[in-house]
Amino acid sequence: METPPAAQAVESLIREYGKLVFHTIYALTNDWDLSQDLTQETFLSALRAIDAARQASGPHFHARAWLMRIALNVVRMQRRRNALIRQVPFSQVQHEDDEGGAADSDGVQMHASSVQPAGYGAKTPVDPADVIPEREAVQRALASVPETLRIPLLLSIVGGFSISEIARILQLREGAVRQRLSRARKAFGQSYAQESGDVGRSEQTDHRKSSKEWRSSVTWTAEFLPNPAS
Repeated sequence: METPPAAQAVESLIREYGKLVFHTIYALTNDWDLSQDLTQETFLSALRAIDAARQASGPHFHARAWLMRIALNVVRMQRRRNALIRQVPFSQVQHEDDEGGAADSDGVQMHASSVQPAGYGAKTPVDPADVIPEREAVQRALASVPETLRIPLLLSIVGGFSISEIARILQLREGAVRQRLSRARKAFGQSYAQESGDVGRSEQTDHRKSSKEWRSSVTWTAEFLPNPAS
């Protein structure tokens, strides 16, 4: 089967996974504008690397998992840049020039910049008074989960990745992923109970806490992450 050119392949990835990438990054940064920028950076990085990645992996190339590794790395690199900027005088900071074909990167940049809609993308009219407090409680609860636990949780809930896929993305053993997911669910459930004022239920059994947390997470995902096909 003929392999599509890099720019065409990445534009296809933007259509299919653009919103997944954006919302995963947003859940790590909690900054809407920054997440738009980092989403665009993710796909520009993908444009530069996709030919080599496809050649190295051959028929075993898994674009979605590969793209999520890039997105996570882009977030890490952005944090390193921020740390450097805080330490280095502004006069010494230089902007890196983009490399690669200008026409291809311009096309990808245009597609990537339009991935995220202006609003949260609820498909049916809802009362903001009902939705916003719940969404904000879930976001605060998620933000309180340590990032080493939050990332596997996001990959599982938002990305729909299996334990084996998450293990490959994060280069961890499957047992370690299961352990982190279990701890993340517990931490999220406890924090959400406090954020939503439902502390009484946090004293219930682990099973019921886990069920409540999953219901809340699924509700948040359905409202927060528009269907990529829409």
